[in-house]
Amino acid sequence: MSLRSFLHKSRVLVSGDIREIERNRIGTRNEKVKKRYGGKGPVYCILRLYSDEAGLFNYYLKGAAGVSYALQHDMIPVIDMQTKENIFFSKEERKQNNVWELFFKQPAGVSFSEVKKKKNCVVIENLRMPTGLATLRADERQRIYWRTLCRKYLRFSDEMQEEIRSHEAFFTQRKKWLGVLARGTDMLCTAVGHAVQPEMPVLIGKIEEVCREYDCDGIFLATEDAEILAALKEHFGDSLYYLEQKRYSGKQDTKLGQLADYKEDAITMNRTYLTAVYYLSRCSCLIAADTGGAQGAYMMSEGFEFEHCWRLGTMGSTDPRSLDISKL
Repeated sequence: MSLRSFLHKSRVLVSGDIREIERNRIGTRNEKVKKRYGGKGPVYCILRLYSDEAGLFNYYLKGAAGVSYALQHDMIPVIDMQTKENIFFSKEERKQNNVWELFFKQPAGVSFSEVKKKKNCVVIENLRMPTGLATLRADERQRIYWRTLCRKYLRFSDEMQEEIRSHEAFFTQRKKWLGVLARGTDMLCTAVGHAVQPEMPVLIGKIEEVCREYDCDGIFLATEDAEILAALKEHFGDSLYYLEQKRYSGKQDTKLGQLADYKEDAITMNRTYLTAVYYLSRCSCLIAADTGGAQGAYMMSEGFEFEHCWRLGTMGSTDPRSLDISKL
């Protein structure tokens, strides 16, 4: 084992032990708070979201799950993206800034700074995301629940609303839009374990098919991949619309959130991405693979006339392109 590998595994083991101790401490404190304040007055549920690599829709989905948990347990949800690490702000910057509030309003109108020193608070860290996209598409009850929750409690900040409105005019240029979410870059790295993305000929064929069958005269593309954008521009020309943003070329060896130049522009890039996903949610039809952004668009949407979401396995594990029977 190399020294680098040894140090990495040691750090993971140690941090995992520390996290477990911390979870137990938080759990014990939460039980005391519930026992003392339950039924006697408001109990605030601090939803602590953190990661040193995750993008915005990781937080969006965990935030939705946290808000649901708080409401189902008769608590007031408050989202905390100040206490622990994220790719948007340094430790020093987080002292004065809650990343969540750059993009969204607090779900109950109560800021973390108002309650962080109160005793009638429980803390929940990084709840698992809501049910997957396949279940949302198949289960009407869950679909209605999560769409209603997101509409009522995951509302855009004033700055985000302005950003979204600044692009509104393009939507009147076409009668019917097909939204396409096409991921590349770190999605192509087997070590990351993201969902497999469709090959370009497959993607182009599906776009042509949906435009033909559903009379879509405009294609709205959301992608961080410069090569995907170039290929679709060449094929579809003026029918293709997209938002200007920084894009990457080629397969990345790690998650985008771990790249230094991505972190430098993380706020701007994620504002653009959130805007793009919002407009995907307003399209008549949607084409995407099963990613966080696709699930976000689905939860923001009031419904699509048609949607197609590829489930092609996971890079490096269930990816059918990587399965060689001779290795068995």
